[in-house]
Amino acid sequence: MNLDQLRTRAEKAAERAITHLYDRQREDGSWVDRLSSSTIATALGLLSLNRADPQAHRERVESAVRWLRANQRDDGGWAMADAEWPSSPGMTAFGLAALHETDRESSHDAIERARTFIDENDGMNVIPGLTGEAPKTWPAALPTIWALTGLRDFDQQPDMPVEAILVPRRWRNKVSIALPAILALGVMQSRTINRGLARRLLGRIAEPRALDWLREISGTNGGIEECPMIAGFVYLGLREAGVGTDLQLASLRYLLETQRADGSWAIDRDLEISVTAYSVMALGEFQEVAGEPLLRGTREWLLRNQWNKPFSQFDIPAGGWGWANPSGWPESEDTAVVLGVLADLGVPRSHPAVQLGIHWLLTMQNRDGSWSEWVRNTTIMNDRPCPGVTAHVIMALRRFGVPSSAGAIARGLGYLAEHQEADGAIASVWFRDNTHGTSRLLEVLTDCGRGGTPEAGAARKWLLANQAADGGWPLRHELPPEGSTAEETAWALFALLKGGEDPRAGAILRAVEWLVDRQDDRGTWRPSNVGLYFDDLCYTDDLIAHTFALRALGRWLKLMTGRGEDR
Repeated sequence: MNLDQLRTRAEKAAERAITHLYDRQREDGSWVDRLSSSTIATALGLLSLNRADPQAHRERVESAVRWLRANQRDDGGWAMADAEWPSSPGMTAFGLAALHETDRESSHDAIERARTFIDENDGMNVIPGLTGEAPKTWPAALPTIWALTGLRDFDQQPDMPVEAILVPRRWRNKVSIALPAILALGVMQSRTINRGLARRLLGRIAEPRALDWLREISGTNGGIEECPMIAGFVYLGLREAGVGTDLQLASLRYLLETQRADGSWAIDRDLEISVTAYSVMALGEFQEVAGEPLLRGTREWLLRNQWNKPFSQFDIPAGGWGWANPSGWPESEDTAVVLGVLADLGVPRSHPAVQLGIHWLLTMQNRDGSWSEWVRNTTIMNDRPCPGVTAHVIMALRRFGVPSSAGAIARGLGYLAEHQEADGAIASVWFRDNTHGTSRLLEVLTDCGRGGTPEAGAARKWLLANQAADGGWPLRHELPPEGSTAEETAWALFALLKGGEDPRAGAILRAVEWLVDRQDDRGTWRPSNVGLYFDDLCYTDDLIAHTFALRALGRWLKLMTGRGEDR
């Protein structure tokens, strides 16, 4: 390929992408993304509004029904993210339940097609909980929703123990983000399912404590975790139990505020803090963002959104950042990302917010040297040690001058070395397969002056070996979608460039060309469902795709034009 032509094309692509990004900036300096619409969130929102008042919410209920019917795939199933491939038995079971209760007659054909899809895909055995397995993922709540909507016997529900609120925090907090749904549905089961005397007594003792705990973690907008899915579980559980009227109304208000114009709901309202930080990271490859007038408000917005008080329900200290406010919880990933961005924006280590944030990260380190998101030393569900999160935290600490030999960083690097696979790859909890984690590993080793180590070499070799023939990433996948994606191509390209790969190397040029070729007329890139809440609950995010693609192009152009070394 002609190098000059590719560089010209990349410059034009970057210019369009920067324009698109600034066009999306809000007046206060922040950005907001679009998460994909979610079948499970839409099904739960639809059931909640229909049960609250089908006449008052008739138009909203009808629009949600229309969305479900329009997004049912040709095979009869529903997908995890919009109508993206593939259909999921778990998501299909939620869509079926919602239509069965709210629009059974008019949606008869859609319901029957969904039943056929579930049967043909062994849904009764694939969906956790339907065959008596212990709940492991969100679809494990599916039997409870089927019981509520009359699709199975009411007593055939996975046990959601409201008594969990009575055990010490260090034990109950291990389920972290699942706990609100467990408690709300547990209150319902305690009041509606026949149980022995001892459990009935424990349930009565636990119920007021569980309700108070839910009140404590609710945001001022009525949301919990900025998650319509959680709001749906809370509303449906407490309404069936006939308790917690204030929490029911708060959850209903949140659902009304977060329903989209097309009738759907996203799995989370948005990731506004995350994508604001990602936007600054991308722009930082093209300009000195600390002096950019358009980003002064961004700096202040990020500083305002720091948690300046402890999140005591999970023993989380003050000083972290969440993914969105007011009800997104402070967590390690975004605290690390925001701190790094504040350094780019000129906020010094002496600033009280930075000092508090660094202390927060050091406090949150696990015993094995890693970092999880919310609760220390957990191994359950998604709140477990994560290589990607650990790498981001180490990079943030290095950004503010914490030496690589410091105890926290040394232990973090030791954790990464221990969990790197023999082929050089490393997994990431929050994104599918290994491209994300391995890219972050190469980045953090480079930041710590270990870019020449065997561990870095193995990560670099794995990334190069797993480039697809079309120039993108990944070469192969365990979780959908098929083919190369903008997100994974951008992560791998940036990491290889940061790790010292020649910007004129064939693999690098093919990746740049892949990104340039796939930019659309709006100056952005198509997002793919690589974001991972659980193996069976993925999402797409337009600004994750956009900002990381722009950042990778910016790093390549910087190296090609000799605009300085990596900072």
